[in-house]
Amino acid sequence: MRYQVAAAGLLLLSAYAGGAAQPLPVRAGRPAAAAVGGDLIFLDELVRELGPSADRARLQQGLGTAADLELLGRLVNIRLIVQEAATMGIAELPEIRKQVEVGSREILREVLLEQLVKDVKADPAVVDSLVREAVREWKTTSLLFQDEAAARRARKEIADGASFADVASRAVAAKAAKTDGDSSYHARGDYLPAIAQAVAALKPGEVSPVVRIQAGFVILTVLDIRYPERPEARAEAQRQALSRAQVAFMTAREQDLKRKYVTVNEAVLKGLDYQAPKPGLDALLKDPRVVARIKGAAPVTVADLTDYLRMQFFHGGDRASQFRRMNERKEEALQATIGRRLLNMEALRLGIDKTNAYRDRVRGYQDTLVFERFVQRAIAPENKMREEEVRRYYDGHIKDYSSPGMLRLRGIAFARRTAAEDAMRKLQQGADFGWLAANAAGQADKGAAALLSFDGRPVTISSMPAGLQKALAGAKTGESRLYASPEGHYYVVSVRQAIDSQPRPYADVREEIARKLYDEKITKGVEEYAARLRAHSKVEIYLKRMR
Repeated sequence: MRYQVAAAGLLLLSAYAGGAAQPLPVRAGRPAAAAVGGDLIFLDELVRELGPSADRARLQQGLGTAADLELLGRLVNIRLIVQEAATMGIAELPEIRKQVEVGSREILREVLLEQLVKDVKADPAVVDSLVREAVREWKTTSLLFQDEAAARRARKEIADGASFADVASRAVAAKAAKTDGDSSYHARGDYLPAIAQAVAALKPGEVSPVVRIQAGFVILTVLDIRYPERPEARAEAQRQALSRAQVAFMTAREQDLKRKYVTVNEAVLKGLDYQAPKPGLDALLKDPRVVARIKGAAPVTVADLTDYLRMQFFHGGDRASQFRRMNERKEEALQATIGRRLLNMEALRLGIDKTNAYRDRVRGYQDTLVFERFVQRAIAPENKMREEEVRRYYDGHIKDYSSPGMLRLRGIAFARRTAAEDAMRKLQQGADFGWLAANAAGQADKGAAALLSFDGRPVTISSMPAGLQKALAGAKTGESRLYASPEGHYYVVSVRQAIDSQPRPYADVREEIARKLYDEKITKGVEEYAARLRAHSKVEIYLKRMR
């Protein structure tokens, strides 16, 4: 259970958001955003929760947005409740202390990794390569055969020197194949997986082998390839390339540490057989034999390795299968165990455990555990859900749990209103829509900018432009409407099918609603409890709202 609220800390905002802003005070050598009964919430803690978008320079000057103050209010509420929980001894519970002990080692490694890779840069050549792969688009044409032998004969003709166009022309004329192609470029995701795999291997002018798909057998050729610039693709490529560089850096660092400090007892590792009837799992969980020695750290014993494998791969059920998997993964598990211990050792050598980044994160982790346990004990029992509450909410918000209304549309775009109105009159007089689309005069250029496309696939009404929604309001299956777009195009739009909104069955959404209402109850309970604590505590908010 986690304290997640959209309006956490609003009570704090109203009480502390006023006043003139000034730089945050420095306490213990660090800027502080708030004090709760003398317990400080440092700016570092707030920035970590805000994430990469946080404007640290602005915050340090004491200026916060509504979202900044909302989050700070949440942190204050948590700190108040953690202080209350401490008086109840929750932080000293054995299970909480054990979780903090284990979690702190993981946090130690996380902070170490962040420190080690902070100066690693992405290779620009790798970024460019990833971008090209992500944005690549193909212009293709293809032949679809129903008979595999005919497809292979056609492919052989091409291999022997015949042009794709000539082979396609003959195959279509003989009704042995259908051709498919357009003037558009398509991304990999536009193709069927088997076709996409074949296309990706081709250069312009090259022809694929025969590709089997559900509809038959395909031969295709690439007419052209382009690489459009897409900022979002470059940003993702930068992220991927940086991640790869960081992983490579840390892999090399870990291998170097293993060469310096680790000796593996191959004989013990090789002789470790979890499938053997003797000595058995219980005995191996107590086996002190050393599998790997680490200079400066505790050795990895058979017992250590077995316990790790048991936790990862042994969960009851088919015991023979579980033991087999433990045998298969023992070397991988040993390397993972050694890696964790080496990183812990390196972190301690570099003094990571003495840094504010590490200590703040451990404190935050412990506070989260204590807070959640307090909520389970003191707040959750008073806020149980009742079935009638869930049902009442469903009945009162049925639109929120209904599938959206959709329309299947066909459309013809015209450059002038008079041409569109003429087409509408012909439709109303009984003209066939398909004939009209092929023959109506005054149609807009297919390549015109901002031209809407209506291909007959279902489209949610809410996703349409506002003007089109208004034009189609109340339209039934078979009706046509005229729509003038802000871009100066005039459309005759025919409704092939109107699909009404349908409520989802109560049984399908009951759990979703119950979870939502329960979270709201817990949120309210936390805020009310924190408000009572705040009335008897000294809370100082140093961050002021921007005007």
